[in-house]
Order: sequence, then structure tokens, then C-alpha cells
Amino acid sequence: MAATKHFAQLIKTSGVPVKERVVAISNDSATGWGEILQRKLADREFTSVIVSEKPESKLLSDAAVVYLTNKEKDCDNLFIESCTRKSVIPGGVLWVVTSQDCPSLLLENLSAQVWDIGSAITTQPSPTYTITKIQKRACTINIWSCPWMDKHSVIPEHIASNETGLDIRTNETYIEYEQRVVSELTICPSVAERTSNKTPKHFTGESSSTTVLESAHVEQAVKILRRHGFVIIKGLLPPDQTLPYGEALLADFQSAIACLKGNKKRPVNILNPHQVNEDRTTQIFEPLSYREMSMREDLRVDLRSGPSLKRLADSHSSKFNLQDSQSSHMTPVTIDSSTIGSLEHFRFHPSLISILKALFNPVDDALSRGNFGRWNFGNSGPDGTPQPFRIGPIGAVISCPGSGDQAIHADTPHLFEHINCLPCHYCNIFTPGFEIISDEENHGYFKHEFDSDGVWTGNTTMGGTALVNGSHKLNVTAKLLGEEDSVDSSESMKRRQLLQLQTIRPALDVGDVLIFDNRCLHYGLANNSAGDKTGANVNAGRRPMLYLNVTQGWFHDPKNWDDRESIFDNDDENNEE
Repeated sequence: MAATKHFAQLIKTSGVPVKERVVAISNDSATGWGEILQRKLADREFTSVIVSEKPESKLLSDAAVVYLTNKEKDCDNLFIESCTRKSVIPGGVLWVVTSQDCPSLLLENLSAQVWDIGSAITTQPSPTYTITKIQKRACTINIWSCPWMDKHSVIPEHIASNETGLDIRTNETYIEYEQRVVSELTICPSVAERTSNKTPKHFTGESSSTTVLESAHVEQAVKILRRHGFVIIKGLLPPDQTLPYGEALLADFQSAIACLKGNKKRPVNILNPHQVNEDRTTQIFEPLSYREMSMREDLRVDLRSGPSLKRLADSHSSKFNLQDSQSSHMTPVTIDSSTIGSLEHFRFHPSLISILKALFNPVDDALSRGNFGRWNFGNSGPDGTPQPFRIGPIGAVISCPGSGDQAIHADTPHLFEHINCLPCHYCNIFTPGFEIISDEENHGYFKHEFDSDGVWTGNTTMGGTALVNGSHKLNVTAKLLGEEDSVDSSESMKRRQLLQLQTIRPALDVGDVLIFDNRCLHYGLANNSAGDKTGANVNAGRRPMLYLNVTQGWFHDPKNWDDRESIFDNDDENNEE
């Protein structure tokens, strides 16, 4: 009954019916309660899986049920319980059935970073046992970042009582608020959405599951974007499509380092940008921005082209359902109303295309009929169909170990300043080009934190991106970053407290997507990894965040890289003796 009620409430926002939900059951062979529960769930049309001694390695569930008793358990049973918990997808639910003799066992294996323990609900349907419902966080945050923030303090009363639009709860800390809000701004595809579509893997030829969002989740993503300025979508993209681009861009970055350092005319050391040559025989120059790469800050670059990336892009010869379908992956592509997209390349993922069409084209049917100018320039007239937008080529922002927190900024200005927030004209899509691996595999070059089930908590030394909730609106940014009063004034303090409150640090895993309006305030987080100073693994600790720039069809970013000096094209000439 509890499972039916829970998932029935989600149908409107997710579009996923109860019969497509998957429930994992941690079986207790001694009592056989798992089989009993499975029969009851089948009566309510759920798909259920009893987790056995050898569970599937990639078992996914929308919810799970674990039965705890005070009876001593062997390693197999503990492993089954762990696998059951681990199977729950982000945003899913864990029901813990607990006998009265073991209340202390309930939370001992749950991390508050991964599970919303503070909002757990316990009922006692029988004198002999209780049932506790605990939700897995839709998205975690990187608590290790921004140590200068006082996130563990309770939100001051003068903010909690006056800022009604922020929905602050009584005695809530900054970090509790951030954890709650980031989950509210996250779309969590169901198991059915994650597994119902198969696509061939690019490099192995094997088929794999690809996530496609239900229309209700697409609509929800657009609503979140318009209201808050950004949205996170968990597990949308296949890692076998994104990771090769991260590897190619890291290879090109290493090549760029070598080319610039060996340039006889203007040697540059990107990894030590303020180097002074002690023998004074060779001048070491400050880094510039180049045709293929733009400097962001020390040890942080924006890379969008290079030999490895070109080879990878050229190897993807799939034909897409696009108006200019033969366009290279290295050039912008126009998306029109007839474009559906393709699951064979993450740049044109159908769910992304659907979200972007709606984001860039808010429509009022009664008003759209009056847009007669759409008869011009080959358009189809005032029919309300989505107007074209452009998706740029794949690039990456690469932060190296030692890079600091970026200055807070927005990537594009508002077009006009008399309306608080016009529809989006420019957005970014971020997705990690790297995997979160265990500390045993990285030799101490960087650190990630995992809970007792081996689930990443979101904490990492490699940084991430922080965004300011709602700051794509002029009135929000004006309030947070308006002209400063004296340093000690109460108004200045309140601004800093509000900025800290509205700063969100989502932890993105491979396959996750962050879409944000480029008017939104944001900044890259420091990469505090040690890296590899031995040269054995030069890329250790470097964080490639893949991106796509997406703009309205009529908007042109004034930043132009094409007229700048090339790193690679003149490599032989620049390195001649």
C-alpha cells in the first residue's frame, strides 16, 4: 500500500505509471518474507526483484525494501542488504522494515550525504515491527568545496522570516537547505526511462540502455529552468558516448601544453603560468587565448579543438535527423521544428532537443497567431512551431590540480533591462568527461568520498560548478550583487548571507547533465587534488567538464576564437631551431 501511494503521487510529474516501477527486495531465506512481499507487489502491478546471493551487477530499482532483525547476519546477507540499498536510483525510496529488537540498526549503514535521513518517516503498523521510509537524495552536493563558506550554521532568523520566496524551514542550516533545494532542481529518470531504449555502443558494437525522458519529465525540466535558471538531470547520457570525448580533450590539452612550452617564439608554461626563468636566457611568456583554447584563470582552460578531438569526431559517421545532417561535430548545427534528435550521439539526444525547443520557444497559442512576420525568410507563417536554435561543437572546461575558485560571473548579458527575465537566448549543457573512481584506483592523486555501500557521496577534491539559484533574473542578481555598502554594514552582511544561501554546488557523476541559462551567476570550484607530479599519469586529477553552447538561431556570441593564433596548425614552424 505504501509503495502504491508513493508512486501514484509521482505519476503527474514523471509520467511513469505504477506498473513500470521496479522494487528490489532484500530477501531473508529463513523467513521467506521476500517471496510474500513479491506476491503482494505483483497484485498491485509492480515489477519486483528479490536480491539473491549473486545479484545483478547493474541492478536498478525505483525503490527497495530491507528487513532488519537483531539476528546476527553472515557476510552474504550483509552483502545482499548493501546491494539492495545500492540499487536504488537517485530520488528513489528505501523502506526499512525493522523488528522491535533492533532499532539501533536502522541508520548505521546510511550516509546523510546520500540519504535524506532528516526527513525519514516511521510508522508502526504492528507492535512487533516498524516501517521507515527514507528517500535517496536526487542529487548530492560537494560539501568539501568552498571551505570559506559557513554552511553548517543555522540560517539567520532575519533571513528565514523575511525571504518568504526561498521556503526556508525552521532551524534549517545552510547545508540542509542546499541539500533540499538541489534535489528539488533535479530530474531523476525512472528505471523504465533508463532501460527502455537500446543503442549500440560506439566502440564495442554492443548494445546498451539509453535514458529517454517521459514528456512529463521534459516539461518539469523546462519549468525548473525557467524558474531557477538551471536544472540537473541524472543519468541521461551514456558514458560510452561522453567519456571518449573527455579522454580526447585531455590528450589535446597535454599536446597543447607541450606545443606551447616548446614554442621558440613565445614559450608558455600553462602549468606554471608565472614561471620566471632563473638563467634569464629565455623569456617565459604569460598564457594567451588561442584558436583552440581560451584561458579562464590559472590552471583552468576552455578547450574546444585539437587533433585528438577532430579524429574522434570524424570517426562518428552516423547520420542524424537534422536539417544539415552532414555537418561536422566540430561546427554549430541548426535545430529546427522538425528535428527529433538521435540516441547515437549525446550532442543530439532527443530529450535534450525536446527541452531546448520548449525552453527557447515559450508559446501562447492565442498570441502566436499574430506573428505574421514568420511568413518572411522561408518560415511557415504564424503556426506556433518552435523556431530554430543552434547547438555548438563539443568543448571542455579543464581544471587542473591547484586551480582556485573562479570569480563569480555570468556568461552572457541580458538583452534588455526593463523586463526582469526574458526567455532564455543562450544556455550551456555540462556533463562530466571523467568517471568517479575509488581511491584505491587513483594512487592518492585525488580523493572522492564513498559511503559504506560504495555510493559516491558527492564529495571530491576535483571541484565542480557552483550556481546561484534564480540569478538569471535581474532582480535577484541586483539584490545579491548590488552596489556594496560599507563593509561592516548590516545590509552588506545580509547580501553575503543570501548569496551563500542561494549558492548550490551540485555533484555531477558521469552521464549526468546540468543545463543552465547563461545569465545565471556561477563559478568553477577549486580543484584541490594533489595530481601526479611524477609524470606517470599526467592527467590524474584533471577535470574535463564537457560542454555544449546552445543559442537562439538569431543570436551570435561576440566572442570569436577563429582569428586567434593556432596552437597546433603552426606547430612545426614555431618549434624550428
